[in-house]
Amino acid sequence: MAGLDDYQFFSTLREKDNPFWQKAAEDKEQPTDTMEHFRRPTEFPENLLNPAKASPNPPPPKAQTPRTNELEIQKMQDVQMEKYGELSINIVSLCAQNLLSHPFIVVRRQCQVDINSYRYHILPITLVPALIHIQSFQGFSAFWKGLGSVLTVRGMTLGVEDCLSKFTPWPKEISPHSSLKTIGQHLLLKCSALALITPFYSASLVETVQSEIASEKPGVLDVFKEGLTRLLSFTQPQTGRMLPVWLLIVPTVTHGVLQYIIGNAVSTLTSQVLRHYHRQDQHKQGAVSKENGSFLDASVRLQSAFVGHMAADVILYPLETILHRLHMQGTRTIIDSLDVGYEVKPILTRYEGFFDCLNTTLQDEGILGLFKGFGALCIQYALYGAVLKFAQVIIQEVTLALVPPKPKPKVQEEHMPLPAEQGQ
Repeated sequence: MAGLDDYQFFSTLREKDNPFWQKAAEDKEQPTDTMEHFRRPTEFPENLLNPAKASPNPPPPKAQTPRTNELEIQKMQDVQMEKYGELSINIVSLCAQNLLSHPFIVVRRQCQVDINSYRYHILPITLVPALIHIQSFQGFSAFWKGLGSVLTVRGMTLGVEDCLSKFTPWPKEISPHSSLKTIGQHLLLKCSALALITPFYSASLVETVQSEIASEKPGVLDVFKEGLTRLLSFTQPQTGRMLPVWLLIVPTVTHGVLQYIIGNAVSTLTSQVLRHYHRQDQHKQGAVSKENGSFLDASVRLQSAFVGHMAADVILYPLETILHRLHMQGTRTIIDSLDVGYEVKPILTRYEGFFDCLNTTLQDEGILGLFKGFGALCIQYALYGAVLKFAQVIIQEVTLALVPPKPKPKVQEEHMPLPAEQGQ
């Protein structure tokens, strides 16, 4: 280690630009103990050997400029407003899907179960006179009947799925990267929940189509009472023409699972297409963002879900017609006639199963008999989409109005260099 000490000694003299045989004035004032000034390289500083001796006052952090604070505050405000916009558009979509669409669901179901009607109402315009007559005789409440039972059945479905996912290894949610086994278990969870809810779905369907002027108004708990009654008589119906529950489970589960699969597939495809067009617009504008805002994500997700639900309802409309007719058989229900709008008629059918109902419908009513009330579905999704788009535009404009505009960065003007003087 002596060689290293000599190297350190001579390097110190070289820095001072002084020969080693001459002593500078500052060297004469220093003590002669060279070991105190020239330590071995292997010795550690005292502040590393003993952290307690280190300086108690660390250097203060760099002070943030007012410009940095303004940018951080503005970024937090933008994120907060995007969250408010996302919450608002979600609430509007939920209300439009469950409340605004219910009157058209009622009309659609009444058309589907009416086997003796001579008007099929495939186009929306044919429904207008009948709806005006029903409103004039029964009021607007005739279009909101059964809303409580429909929401109850939807809540029960979610509750049953949650309970089954906790007591079984079946996952409640899946991702695009899930394995086939996980997807199969998830679909099995959906099938089990739909099978358990089938009798309550029948009771809710009766409340949505029965006439208010010819039937007693159902109570709040009637959907539970009627559903439990049909569930207890699982194999033997309580009336002669009513089908047992086990015959209704297979078409109900099939319709529900197909609606779920088709809706999610179309929704995923639509989401990818919308995001692709959005990135193309950003490329055209010359500003591609690394991350999309929460409001934009919510808008794309809701538009994709809207297209998925609409595609599933349109594709499975004939299956839904057969399913509702099977559920209504033997319930002794009196419905409003949508041929003229001021008459009532009973539902009298005698189907033995799904395929018997399908063959009878095709023979008596033709292929268009499976699409009775399709005009109500068109009005439902047209109004739903218009409200969703209008709310999206309004919420976006309000959000942009509340967020202060971003200041434009200052650009320094470029000055031309002075010409060099001639003659130098």
